[in-house]
Amino acid sequence: MVLGRICAWIISTINWLFRPNSRRLLRNVPEMKEVSSSRVTLTEIVLPSHADTRGFVFGGVVLEWIDLAAGTSAKKHAVYPCVSRSVDAVHFMHPIKVGDFLIIQASVNRAWNTSMEVGVRVETENAITGKRKYCCHAYLTFVALSPGDGRSPRYNTTTAKVPRIIPVTPIEKQRYDNAETRRQARITKLKHTDDKGQREQNKLEALRELMREWSEHRNTETKSTAELPPLLQEPETYNEQNEDGAESNDPAKLYLPRRRSTLKGVFPSQPESKYISESFAEVVETVLPQHANTLQITFGGQIMKWMEHCCFVSASRHSRRFLLLASIDSLQFFRPTYVGDCITIRSVVSRTFHSSMEVYVSVEAVNLMTGERFFTNDGFYTMVAVDFANAPTSVSHVIPDRDQEYEIYKDAEARRTLRLQQRRELIQKEMATHPEEFEKVQDTSFDNFSEYEKHNIKSTH
Repeated sequence: MVLGRICAWIISTINWLFRPNSRRLLRNVPEMKEVSSSRVTLTEIVLPSHADTRGFVFGGVVLEWIDLAAGTSAKKHAVYPCVSRSVDAVHFMHPIKVGDFLIIQASVNRAWNTSMEVGVRVETENAITGKRKYCCHAYLTFVALSPGDGRSPRYNTTTAKVPRIIPVTPIEKQRYDNAETRRQARITKLKHTDDKGQREQNKLEALRELMREWSEHRNTETKSTAELPPLLQEPETYNEQNEDGAESNDPAKLYLPRRRSTLKGVFPSQPESKYISESFAEVVETVLPQHANTLQITFGGQIMKWMEHCCFVSASRHSRRFLLLASIDSLQFFRPTYVGDCITIRSVVSRTFHSSMEVYVSVEAVNLMTGERFFTNDGFYTMVAVDFANAPTSVSHVIPDRDQEYEIYKDAEARRTLRLQQRRELIQKEMATHPEEFEKVQDTSFDNFSEYEKHNIKSTH
């Protein structure tokens, strides 16, 4: 037994001494690479598991696929493992349906010292007709990390130098130049060098603290207002007659009829206004190995997917309508999360217009080993309420009843104006380069939503 332990110790020592050195294996990384070496095309088949009850894909699923394609492109260029650092605003031009093919193309636009900008273009292809439509594009920033010396990934955040990009074609050179402009805009926004940016962060922090209080109150509340299903109610509460006129109190006979939908093509009426607090939603997730990369760092796309789920619940609680994700604002990942961490996402509807809702979503994590709680990122999602024919439908006005809510509420008009401007610029750019993709069709499209909104700029008061 002792001899066996000695042999095992000798073998483990030899393996440790002669283990492959990741830095030595990566010593031949070139200093420069062409864009073509990072190009990636991801094709996904949209399945019912990716969509809502009406067959439209959740926006968070598309964001997850975008992050996956961009991360693959970044790693092909950098060789080292890469993590998401930021995502610029994403605008969805039309919904994606079950059965469509989703073609996601990604490539590195420019590389700096340790970071890269990856451009992603998303198109849909009808599986029957073969017709393609432009869906959206995104710009993501990735940072390369060194594999390190065998320490725990949580304590090894050393960045690695990445090869520079060599643009060859005219479009690659244009993307290369535009990437620097976008990078400077991100840096300015991140540093908050002006008082306006700092005030904005203070407002968001106050709202996050308010949502934490709501969460703690709900976690300690023991009384529920949920109704009992028919099978759990007392039999004497039923008074339904049989065909012969006699009353029947058998819950089993009454359960199936009571499950039928009462909508019948008409939504239940909603009040003209609701409080912001009524839309509060909270989602808690545990980071599992399938949610993370080789360094056990959570995929940025996975975080955005969970954020969209929480956002969907808030928007649904406010509108009680069918919903589609129209856009997300740019967001920054301030701190990474790791396998085993507990992620808490909270959201509220911060402002409503005619048929659209701006939803504020915040994310914080807890290291379950140490108990450390920290803020990771936040963002604004825009949801559009639609009816049974997928046409925009009006929603209740949202009312702020606290100072923290009012601060974020009053700034929403400026954020919306910026979104509409970005959408118009995107449409103009696509029409100039791909006019065939913007033919007048009868399908539901988010560019039609934006036009509808421009003529119905009716905000809450």
